[in-house]
Amino acid sequence: MVKKMNKTGFINELEKQTNYPKEKCMIINNILEEKFFISKKSKDKIINAIHNKLEVSNEEANRIYEIATRIVKEEIKNKLKHPFKNLDS
Repeated sequence: MVKKMNKTGFINELEKQTNYPKEKCMIINNILEEKFFISKKSKDKIINAIHNKLEVSNEEANRIYEIATRIVKEEIKNKLKHPFKNLDS
């Protein structure tokens, strides 16, 4: 069954994959919402924002960014595979 991904679902999945508490994942989500997340031009800005707000290394900020993009890409792929599936039932 395909699960609908919303903001809460994204934060929960980010929490699971990064092993960060929900509060930090909410900060990450807010950073991603502030910037145009899909653009490669925004990658450095997003990584720097994660680095500064969470006070983590650049390597860790990059890892978080990669996890977040993977979650979004997987959700887009699921939407393309199952475009007409009723996800609420």
